[in-house]
Amino acid sequence: MDATRKNHHQRSGTRFSKDGRTVFVWLRVDRRKYEFARSWALHHADADPDGTAEDQLEGYLNMALMEHMDEMDWRGSPEIEAYYRGLPNYGKPVGDSDDEIPF
Repeated sequence: MDATRKNHHQRSGTRFSKDGRTVFVWLRVDRRKYEFARSWALHHADADPDGTAEDQLEGYLNMALMEHMDEMDWRGSPEIEAYYRGLPNYGKPVGDSDDEIPF
């Protein structure tokens, strides 16, 4: 348990982008889930021929986290939120649209 406290709940290989808004991590994924993501990338190949299983996994993770953050009305610390102020979508409510196309 002490090791977890020393590394602030992140692995030693975690890296942050220069602008601070992106974090690069290694994730362990069940092989069946990976193959599903790969088949889903293939399914979308006409629209996104360069799409990968990893792109699909990032999308699933982002959507799951965004929904949960919204449900909890979670906000980052002021230092984290400062990375996003001034961006075009900062502070806009999450709506039922995808690229301004309502569902």
